[in-house]
Amino acid sequence: MPTLSVLGERLRSRLWPIPALAATLACLGAVALSMLRPDDAGWLSDPSSVRGLLEVLAGSSLTVVALVFSLQVVALQLAASQYSPRLLRTYARDRVIQAALAVLISTFVFSLVTLALVGAGDEAPVGSVGGAGALGRASGAARVGEVGPIVTPQRVETLMADLHDDAAAVVDTVYGHGSAFDGTGPRRDGSVDALVVAAPPAGFVQAVDRAWLARWSADADVVVRVDVVPGDHVLAEQPLARVWDADPDGVNADRVAAAVLVGPERTPDEDPAYGLVQLVDVALRALSPGVNDPTTAVHAIGHLASIVASLAGEPLAADRVTEGPDGQRRVWEAQRSLEDLLTVACDPVARHAGDNPEVLLSLVRLLAEVRRRGGPDASDDVRAHSEYLARAAVRGLSDDSDLRRVRAAAGAVA
Repeated sequence: MPTLSVLGERLRSRLWPIPALAATLACLGAVALSMLRPDDAGWLSDPSSVRGLLEVLAGSSLTVVALVFSLQVVALQLAASQYSPRLLRTYARDRVIQAALAVLISTFVFSLVTLALVGAGDEAPVGSVGGAGALGRASGAARVGEVGPIVTPQRVETLMADLHDDAAAVVDTVYGHGSAFDGTGPRRDGSVDALVVAAPPAGFVQAVDRAWLARWSADADVVVRVDVVPGDHVLAEQPLARVWDADPDGVNADRVAAAVLVGPERTPDEDPAYGLVQLVDVALRALSPGVNDPTTAVHAIGHLASIVASLAGEPLAADRVTEGPDGQRRVWEAQRSLEDLLTVACDPVARHAGDNPEVLLSLVRLLAEVRRRGGPDASDDVRAHSEYLARAAVRGLSDDSDLRRVRAAAGAVA
């Protein structure tokens, strides 16, 4: 069952909820304002002029909506081909685009409903005239405001800054909760007998309803360990979680499995690696032969370094722990480690950096900052990736001076 945060993310990442709500309110408003007759306000309006105004508003707003959608489709196609198809979700979440579409569609609905309610020879309702005028002015502003969100996201710097902010917020939320694994919880290796809960569908793990699991675990006096993390792809019947000290006949395994939300697409709400994947996509597209823009790749690595290094100085919890209403630790969830995030951020870019020493040196600087902030605790993780960078340099760099420079920098970090 989707949690409130997941439902909120689904609504935020769709274009239709806000325009649909605005259209409904416009319809109700048109009916309500049509009941305010001219005699009530002492203002008589010419019916033909008002009907002409409403027809112009309805036609122009619908025309602009069609034009805006056409421009957006072109912009999204260019962004998907040049940067990453996973960025389409970012465009759909743009509040300015959603608000502009809501104003234009509500203007069309309001004008259409009012035209249906006002007869050819009737005096125009005063409230409807005022509402149509206000929506007409708002539609003019929406038409101007719609252009910015279509053009601005095509600037890669703006796009990467937005991805950075979203990823940093998720990282802060995920790693700002939980307790460090201290050995008192359920075993990771599965050597202790437990009831295994399998995934009913195949798809991506999107979220965990840990609040429900904690309440249920306390009522059943059991302990649950979730072995998958948001962002993992699971297959049907693949183990999702294990339940300790449980009577197999008394556990609704399907309901426990439903607490681990699995969907057809990867979502960023509880997945700290997803934002890194999007930035890596931008870097890889920039390094592709068709684009050949290493400067963009270096800038993307800078954003990756800012996010990953922010975690290096913090004691990352090996598990996210949720207590039940009884105050006992009831739900244990695996979390991505610093090593996992470094693998996501560094290895794909290093693998495709080719013969560009500046990109490899940018990755070395990322590792150096992680080493500086993390200290001895991050040494092993950084050493493994610096050695990988050195091997990538040997494979890709043909100039001896570039190779020596990269290998020296990587060796200094290790």
